[in-house]
Amino acid sequence: MPDLLQGIQDLLVTLASFVVVLSVVVFVHEFGHFQVARWRKVAIDTFSIGFGRTLFGWRDKKGVQWKVGALPLGGYVKFADDADAMSTAPREPIDDPAARAEARAKGLFHAQPLLTRSLVVAAGPVTNFIFAVAAFALLALIVGRDIPRVDAVTPGAPAAAAGLQSGDVIVAVDGDHIRDFQELQRVLAGSLGRTVTLDVRRGERVFSVSVTPAPHPQNPNIGAIGFTYDRTAPESHEPLGPIAALAQGAEDTWGIIAQTGAYIGAVFAGRESGNQIAGPLGIINVSGQVANSALDVPDATWLQKLQMLALSLLNLAAVLSVAVGIVNLLPIPILDGGHLLFYGIEAARGGKPLPPSAQEWAYRAGFAVMASLFLFATWNDITRLFPGAQ
Repeated sequence: MPDLLQGIQDLLVTLASFVVVLSVVVFVHEFGHFQVARWRKVAIDTFSIGFGRTLFGWRDKKGVQWKVGALPLGGYVKFADDADAMSTAPREPIDDPAARAEARAKGLFHAQPLLTRSLVVAAGPVTNFIFAVAAFALLALIVGRDIPRVDAVTPGAPAAAAGLQSGDVIVAVDGDHIRDFQELQRVLAGSLGRTVTLDVRRGERVFSVSVTPAPHPQNPNIGAIGFTYDRTAPESHEPLGPIAALAQGAEDTWGIIAQTGAYIGAVFAGRESGNQIAGPLGIINVSGQVANSALDVPDATWLQKLQMLALSLLNLAAVLSVAVGIVNLLPIPILDGGHLLFYGIEAARGGKPLPPSAQEWAYRAGFAVMASLFLFATWNDITRLFPGAQ
């Protein structure tokens, strides 16, 4: 019975963490669209977090319906003249110049100048990146810089074979300076099976060792060398001021963007497989691991556990926010990047958009691509969570 209750508790914590983190990231993204649309005086009909049946909602003084849907897997801002929640087309196409000018004066989105539409669409991903910088900066200001310090070495792991010891600080990988523990994780994760040189500081002495990252126990597709990092140890953190924390937030955000961009490019070039792409199940799993790890810290009070939980989820939300921003900038119709691609073509054609039939076929292809990516990512999630399913 205690195991059953613990399992139920872990499941509830996992689901609650997933909903909270994803809802925050989706809200940030859609709020970017919303705020720029209001700035450009675009008429807005609906702001929704989640899809499907409305759980609760209200309509504000400006006529915008705010609502929360039953399926917490996304959200949308629907403009007054949108035919659908994806803003793929207006309800009624307007060709007459006088009618179009009237629609523009009323704030109808699809009648707006190219600049306005582009700013509104780009605002979602850009706001995701801004949120990530701010979140990482806040974390850096609260906990300081995470020094890449070895707490304990796993027996038999590559770190043990290289002679690393508790208290060692890894200052560089292949000659490149390592600023914090997160950067070290990213570098080692992308070095699976490749021998790297670590510059290690032990007391006053700095020396070099060679190590080959092995498959991570929880994700065999990324590299790890087998040592633990104690976030609660005072010697694992270096205090930062506001300016340094903001710089750290920008560096952390750019580091994820650069690593993700390099991985996507390697996938298209055939140098990497797509098995690191995660879907909703993967995000749920990571949310649960992060939340339950924070709540399972031994000898910590409930207040300390809740503080660690909040910081851990904020970090996860920042990472996920960067991912959402990057994905939405992909030039796939129905995504923000696809809209921006259409606007670029419209600008190149002297303000003349693609014919409606061409746009319709492009959006259908976009739906097909996104459905395929969703199924592929879900299959990746299943094979990671249930290796026997392969």
